Amino acid sequence: MLLPQFAILPLAILPLAVLLIWLALVRGIKPLSVVEARIRERRPGDLSPLDESSVPLEVVPLVSSVNELLNKLNDSIDTQKRFLADAAHQLKTPLAGLRMQADLAQREGANADELKQSLKQIGRASVRATHTVNQLLSLARAEGNSANSHRQPCDLARLTIEVVREAVPRAIEKRIDIGYDGAEAGAPGVMFDGNPTLLKELVRNLVDNALNYTPSTPEHPGVITARVLADPFGHVLLLQVEDNGPGIAESDRELVFEPFYRVLGNEADGSGLGLPIVREIANQHRAQIKLEDAHPGKQPPGARFTVRFENGALA
Repeated sequence: MLLPQFAILPLAILPLAVLLIWLALVRGIKPLSVVEARIRERRPGDLSPLDESSVPLEVVPLVSSVNELLNKLNDSIDTQKRFLADAAHQLKTPLAGLRMQADLAQREGANADELKQSLKQIGRASVRATHTVNQLLSLARAEGNSANSHRQPCDLARLTIEVVREAVPRAIEKRIDIGYDGAEAGAPGVMFDGNPTLLKELVRNLVDNALNYTPSTPEHPGVITARVLADPFGHVLLLQVEDNGPGIAESDRELVFEPFYRVLGNEADGSGLGLPIVREIANQHRAQIKLEDAHPGKQPPGARFTVRFENGALA
């Protein structure tokens, strides 16, 4: 049976339509193929932005997003490079001290007192190197772990009390009065939905920072107070660690959260990593940190660190 004449025309046009659609797709995808070729030809370390002018307007948002990601990766790599360079510099000092004291201990004619002094310096340098390495590992763990993947209900008051108890022997050695003043463990409003390991590390670093930088003399004994303040009705949870030390100048209050930054004129032992660890852990828990004078208008003014947890993170 012969097809009607009006049905022959659409059948003849169909292959032509398919061909035109295929040519249009090839022409439309060609700019993407060019971008793909440019990406494949790049060196592994080339994170420069892609050219947005050679792609169709519909694809510009995608290329812009890729460029934004490349910029973030570039910034992250630069930060890691600076961090590694600073870490290597910080480790060189105690390691060089170890080597120098070992050479002094091995020299000919060294008496027992000189040998004992060299061994004491070796012990101090090894403790400093070990502390720096541990802090580096803590910072890497805080940056690498996602607090969201290990969240569980945590009693912030209990964690803080445990840290204070662990710090008592060191505080006694430095003749510093350390204590806890705040909500009791299990009290309403102290439960926090977070990572207990990282939260305890946050509290420990704040307490260690206070112990490092709070002097204590018979005339002016050092005092450190940790507290947890909870408002179960307003869904507010605060962690505070304050001391009666020299305090931190306003010009340094943002800088102290940068890795390896040390306040000029302060000879206290420290790796310069404790507060950066605190900030990283706080950021992962959507918390805000405030640094202010503990005793405004007095000398010394002391320092108070306040960590405020957002309502959405409370258990």
